[in-house]
Amino acid sequence: MDEAKLTQILDRQAITDGLHWYTRWVDLNRVDKQVEIFTEDGRIKFGGDQWIEGRANIEALITPLVQVYSATHHYITNVEITFDSAEEARSQCYLHAWHRPAAGGDDFVLYAQYHDRWVKTADGWRIKERRLKTAGTVGRPEGMAGLEPLGRAK
Repeated sequence: MDEAKLTQILDRQAITDGLHWYTRWVDLNRVDKQVEIFTEDGRIKFGGDQWIEGRANIEALITPLVQVYSATHHYITNVEITFDSAEEARSQCYLHAWHRPAAGGDDFVLYAQYHDRWVKTADGWRIKERRLKTAGTVGRPEGMAGLEPLGRAK
């Protein structure tokens, strides 16, 4: 096997590990560790038209979102990775996320996909851009901002 193919196999595993690493820190309520998967100038969009840019701003966005839950459980599956170059890649994966509200009430379940752009840095593969696209929810809290629909062919 040539070295380029071997490197791509290792890179593919590193990106997959990064996806799992992110969700593990979400479930441990460690936003400080969770955001390390992003580049310093990374950006994220959970819905609507607004991008949140910069790792510090991503942390500020996520912290209050996860604090309203006493427990969460995230699953990442169906990982697909496409390399644009040796230093850039795109991924999409399915997300199944269960949330138990700290204040009581109905559990919230999210069925969605992450659509990510990755760059290879001195610290390894990091997310440059993340979009959450939603297929559906169960027990969605009132007042929750609009989520970007996944969309389906007609």
